[in-house]
Amino acid sequence: VTDEYEPGSVFKIVTSSIALEENVVDTDTVNFNCTGAYYVPGESRPIKCHKYPNSHGLQSLRQALENSCNPAFVDLGLRIGKNRTYKYYEAYGFFEKTGISLSGEPKSGIFYDINKINDHELGTMSFGQRFTITPLQMITAASAIANDGVLLQPQIVDHITNTDTGEVTTFTPNEVRKVISKETADKVASMMESVVTKGTGGRGAVAGYSIGGKTGTSEPTDDKKETEGYVASYVAISPIEDTRVVLLLTLYKPSESNHQGGQVAGPVVSQMLTKILPELGIPSNETTSEDDSNLITVPDIRNKTITEAEK
Repeated sequence: VTDEYEPGSVFKIVTSSIALEENVVDTDTVNFNCTGAYYVPGESRPIKCHKYPNSHGLQSLRQALENSCNPAFVDLGLRIGKNRTYKYYEAYGFFEKTGISLSGEPKSGIFYDINKINDHELGTMSFGQRFTITPLQMITAASAIANDGVLLQPQIVDHITNTDTGEVTTFTPNEVRKVISKETADKVASMMESVVTKGTGGRGAVAGYSIGGKTGTSEPTDDKKETEGYVASYVAISPIEDTRVVLLLTLYKPSESNHQGGQVAGPVVSQMLTKILPELGIPSNETTSEDDSNLITVPDIRNKTITEAEK
């Protein structure tokens, strides 16, 4: 609620939604060519892929999200442009408080001035770095994608019961605004499912449930590596159809030798959803075999002595 952070690659779901809503790209047409690093025009310092010096090669948007490929998203961010980018940042609520009924929420995230931002900075923002928001703002935006593109004000209480009178006060969802279309939201959810089934988010999977996810690893600047460290994160939605749960896990200052969001945050998300989804009464889609030919019937030896049981 109060502490801001760089969201890292989980933010790529926001960039993807902007690109799809504005028809900059579609989900499955090859639009990008990762060569291992992206050189922004006029800049001598490249933005490297996590596979550098190797590369992902030709990719669609879906594949770029599966691979969490930074060069592809830099390219995408520059195609979107700063004006459309900031228009959607405002729509997603990054420039204002969410309005949750808890104290200490900052007025807005910390972003570059739109009139001063350069292409290199715009490129890094496309994959969630060099600006800060609160985790609450990030999960509120992810929830808008999961909620057919409608941004809701987050709340912490569903209802209050007066124990003296039995009167129940219910808090209904407060719709803030429509950010993206349902069609775009469904496309992003579909790509998030691919991240889990084919991409970097596989460790967030839960048997019997459809999970959409996106991993994130936020890297501090060189002068802040010792004090701030990495942030490993994972955002998940489930089920893909009629989503009931949106979960954001952020792990601060993981070991430098094992700091990737998919590796360290993914398994924790899987464990959490394994408990949460059945608790909410969401049925598993795992099927049980009706073939009993491989079953063995054992005698009931309860309450028998050792001798009786052996016989």
